[in-house]
Amino acid sequence: MSKDTYHHGNLKKELIVKGLEYIERYGVESLSLRKLADAAGVSCAAPYAHFRNKEELLSAIQEFITEQFMNTLSEAALYCKDRSRLLIELGTGYVLFFYENPLYYSFLFNGRCPDLESYTPFLFFRECVVTTLGNTIDEDKLEYIIIALWSMVHGLAGLITINGVVNREHISVEIEKILTSLEIRR
Repeated sequence: MSKDTYHHGNLKKELIVKGLEYIERYGVESLSLRKLADAAGVSCAAPYAHFRNKEELLSAIQEFITEQFMNTLSEAALYCKDRSRLLIELGTGYVLFFYENPLYYSFLFNGRCPDLESYTPFLFFRECVVTTLGNTIDEDKLEYIIIALWSMVHGLAGLITINGVVNREHISVEIEKILTSLEIRR
């Protein structure tokens, strides 16, 4: 192996990142571990030390994106000084995360949709809604409100990944308007 192809860093993470870049450029269908090895400048066998097959790589990419997404939501909640604005901050963080990473949105939600019942970002979002609104809303209505709020920010995130559809500079204001216009009654 030449010195140019010897790898010193975190190959698994690099393969995940290169995999995302490859998918963005050529599509998921044409991705293979062999092509990924070439893109990363490592031997054809190197990816197999981390992934048994393409499906395992795709699962690792999904976990990688989900972890980053979860970190974004957690940070939005952690740094929210005014708890009455928590849902606005979470919604804004959600939408801006996918604005900055449009490929992540299409990768996660076009064909490989996570199960919401076990999807960590949704469970965290749900917990924040319950914490924020739980004492003010009838319990039977709360589940509908959670889904409505998630759908709203998810839909905005989908729209914002399409260039020019949503104005990024006003997204926080738009989310606040939408959330405050929702009739959330006991």
